[in-house]
Amino acid sequence: MVEKKLVDVLIVDDREDGLIALEAVLFDLKNVRVVRARSGNEAISLLPLYDFGVILLDVQMPILDGFETAEIIRQTPKYKLTPIIFVTAINKDDQYIYRGYAAGAVDYIFKPFEPQILRSKVSIFIELFLKSRQLEAQSEIIRESERRERYLRLAELEVESLKRYRSLADAIPHIVWKSKVDGTLDYFNKVWTDFTGLTQEQSVGSGWQDSIEPDDLKDFLKAWIQAMLSKQSFQIETRIRRHDGEYRWHWMRVVPEIRHEDIVAWLGTCTDIHDRKLSEVSLIEAQRAAVTANKAKTNFLANMSHEIRTPMGAILGFTELMQNPLQSEEDRNHCITTIRRSGQQLLTIIDEILDISKVESGRLEIEKIDIKLASLLSDLHSLLNIQTERKGLNLNFEISGAVPEHICSDPTRIRQILMNVIGNAIKFTTKGAITLRVSWIDQDASNAGTLKFEVIDTGVGIANDQVQRLFQPFMQVDSSTTRKFGGTGLGLALSRKLAQALGGDVRLEATEPGAGSTFVVEVGTTHPASTAWTSQFNYQSASTSNYSEVSPDYLKNINILLVDDAPENQTVISLFLNSAGANVDFADNGEEGVRKALAGKYDIVLMDIQMPLLDGYQATARLREHGYSIPIIALTAHALKEERDRCLRVGCTDHFTKPIDRLKLISLVGKIVLGNSTSVQSAISALPSHSFSNPIDN
Repeated sequence: MVEKKLVDVLIVDDREDGLIALEAVLFDLKNVRVVRARSGNEAISLLPLYDFGVILLDVQMPILDGFETAEIIRQTPKYKLTPIIFVTAINKDDQYIYRGYAAGAVDYIFKPFEPQILRSKVSIFIELFLKSRQLEAQSEIIRESERRERYLRLAELEVESLKRYRSLADAIPHIVWKSKVDGTLDYFNKVWTDFTGLTQEQSVGSGWQDSIEPDDLKDFLKAWIQAMLSKQSFQIETRIRRHDGEYRWHWMRVVPEIRHEDIVAWLGTCTDIHDRKLSEVSLIEAQRAAVTANKAKTNFLANMSHEIRTPMGAILGFTELMQNPLQSEEDRNHCITTIRRSGQQLLTIIDEILDISKVESGRLEIEKIDIKLASLLSDLHSLLNIQTERKGLNLNFEISGAVPEHICSDPTRIRQILMNVIGNAIKFTTKGAITLRVSWIDQDASNAGTLKFEVIDTGVGIANDQVQRLFQPFMQVDSSTTRKFGGTGLGLALSRKLAQALGGDVRLEATEPGAGSTFVVEVGTTHPASTAWTSQFNYQSASTSNYSEVSPDYLKNINILLVDDAPENQTVISLFLNSAGANVDFADNGEEGVRKALAGKYDIVLMDIQMPLLDGYQATARLREHGYSIPIIALTAHALKEERDRCLRVGCTDHFTKPIDRLKLISLVGKIVLGNSTSVQSAISALPSHSFSNPIDN
C-alpha cells in the first residue's frame, strides 16, 4: 500500500557528482522515489517503466542534450504535461532559457543551486502530482460508480423484460424456445416442459434432442444448418415425444434474431398439428381407397357381366335349341340339364353378392343350432365329389385326432364357407387330389373350442406377389384367372368374413406355384357336454338325379290363389303345384288379387310383391284389414332379411324367394296347409342344390 503512494522522480545527469547532489537534495522528501539516468537515451528508455511525477534534467549531456531529451519526452502522451526542471551550470543567457521553456520546461535552475529552493519546487510539483492522481482516482471511482449504476439499471430492465417475455411465452399455447447463435438451446417455455415432461435443466444444451423422433431430428438439424449458412428462417414438420411416450406431429418455425447484420440468436415455435396430420393421412388414404374401390367396382362390374352373361347365354341358347321340333329326347334332356345348371350358377352369383352386401353392412345374422358334424360333412362330400369325378380328381376327407359328433353353430354358413374354399381348390386343380382334414382345438372355456378345416390341393398354387390380393372382394390374383377358370372373385373374401362372423378365420397356410396350396378354415364353436367323439366318417354317394318326383296327390283338393303379374311365373308355378295335385287360380295384379281372395274360397294365397296398381305389401295389408285369415306367402326376388321382416309386418304368413325351387315350394305349401312335409323333405334331401340355405329362412 505504501509503494502505491510513492512518486517517482527522474534525475538525469551525465556526471555522477551531479546525480549525487540531486539525490541529496531530494533525500528528505516523503513519498519520493528517485530514479537515476546517466544520459538522455537512458532517461527515454525508463519512461515506459515508471510514472514520473517530476523530471530533473541536466542540459549539457553527450549524444542527446537536455533540450533534445525534453522534446522527446514531451512527444510521449503520458508525459505531455509532466513537470520538467532544467538544472545547469552554464548557458545562463536568455536565449538558452527561452529554448528550455520552448522544449517544455516548467523551470530553469542554475548550479550551484539552493537546495531548499530546489526541494521546495520539487515538493510543490510532487504535491500537485499527488493531488492530480487523487482526482483521477476519485474520477475513476465516480465513473465506475456511474457505470455500475447504469449496468444495474440495464440489468434490471433486462430482467424485467425477460420476465415479461417468459410470461408471454408461457401464455402462448405453443412450444417456444430460444438458442444461441451456435444452435445451443438455452430456453424453453412451460408448454415444452409440460408436453415433454423434461425440466429446463434436462432440455438445455442438447438434451432436447432426446424428445425428437430420430429420423425427424436428422432432417431438422440439416435444415437448421442450411438456415445458419443462408441466415434465413425455415419451417419443418417434426414428431416430438410427449411425456407419455406418444410421438405427435408439430409444425416447427425457426427464425434468426439479427443485430447489425449478424445472427445473435435463434427463436423457434412448435405447433401441434397431429390431428390435422392424421386427417390429411386419412383423407389421402380415403382418396386412395376410393380410387381402388372405384377400380375394383369397374373390374367387378366387368367380371359380373361376364359371369352372368355366360350362363345366361347358355340358358338362351339351349332354350332356343329346345324349340326345334326335330330334337331328340336325349338332346332335349341334355338341354334341360344345362339350363338348370346355368340357372343354379346364376343364383349362386346373386347369393354371393347378397351375402357380401349383408356382411359389409353389418346385417348378417348368425344362428346357433345343434349340428351333426358327420351328416354335414357327408352331404358336403357327396355334392363336391360330383365335381371332382368330372375332372378325374380324388376328394379325400380325413380326421386328425378326434372331433365331437355334435357342435353348436350355423350349418348354412359352415357349408357355404367349405363349399367356396373346397370349390376353389377343385377349380384350380387339374390333376391329383383335394384333401379336407378336420381337427378340434380345445379352448379354456368349458365345451368351447375351434373346429379347424385344412383344405389341401395339388393345383396351380399362388405366386408370392399375388397372395395379398386373395381375400379382397371382387378381385382375383390374376386377370387371366377369370378368363381361364371363371368366378366372381367373391368366394374367398366372403368365406373369410363369414368365418370371422363365426368367431374364426380363413387364411392361406402355404402355397407353391405349380405344386398346390393349403387353406385353413377355423370356426369358433361349442359342443354339448354329452356328445360323443369320433375319428372317422362314413360317406354316402349322392344321387345324380336332377328331378325328384312328388306324389301327384300330395296337395290334392288344395285351392291356391296365385297373385303375380308375370305370365311366365304363373305358368311355371302353376305347373309345379298342379304336379302335386293342387288347384291354382290366378290374379294379374294386387287389386284383382284382393277381390278374388275376399270373394273366393282358397286354402292359401301366393302373393307376388312387385306388381302394378297395388303391390304385394299393400294387397296383403288390405286383406288383413278386412279380417282375412287365410295364410299368405310372399313371393319375391329379394332375399334380404329386411325384405322378409317387412313382409311379415304387413301380414304375410311366410316369405319365399325367387327363382322358385319346385320341391321347396310344394314343401312349404304342404307344411302350412296340411301341417306335414315329411315326404317332401326326404325328396329335397336327395336333390343336389346350388346352395344349402333354405330360401324360406333368407
